Amino acid sequence: ILCMRLDSNYIWHAAIIKYMMKSLYLIYKGMESKMDEYKRTTLKNAGVNIDEASERFMGNYPFMDKCFIMFINDKNFIKLKEAVSNNNIEEAFIAAHTLKGVCGELSIYKLGSIVCRMSYMLKAGDIKSASEIMPEAIYEYEMLSKVFNTCLPLAE
Repeated sequence: ILCMRLDSNYIWHAAIIKYMMKSLYLIYKGMESKMDEYKRTTLKNAGVNIDEASERFMGNYPFMDKCFIMFINDKNFIKLKEAVSNNNIEEAFIAAHTLKGVCGELSIYKLGSIVCRMSYMLKAGDIKSASEIMPEAIYEYEMLSKVFNTCLPLAE
């Protein structure tokens, strides 16, 4: 289990390092990407703190879009749903904790606050409370997926 978690984190860190160098180059050359107002408003309404995310990604919107698409393609939310439905506290905690970190890195505050609460509940062994707020997490995740799939260009 620990190896899978490290591998998932390694992929995120490797992608961030790879594109961080590109971001620095783009900013240095004064070629900062722009985001249209419709996309900015849509992402804000979906629970993304777009100003914080923009600052974190140093204005590299194409890379930010790729990370949002990586988030939607990530399997941790599916693992969380399955583990909660199977009353597997350990697996559910690992998935919730990983999602909490990724949501924080991507400034996805609505879903992030829900999985953060779930993470603390599961750490305390309270699968019942975590399963009670799972529908709320599913709703936010599905809404976010829909927005990302309509607002974002396809990743390479």
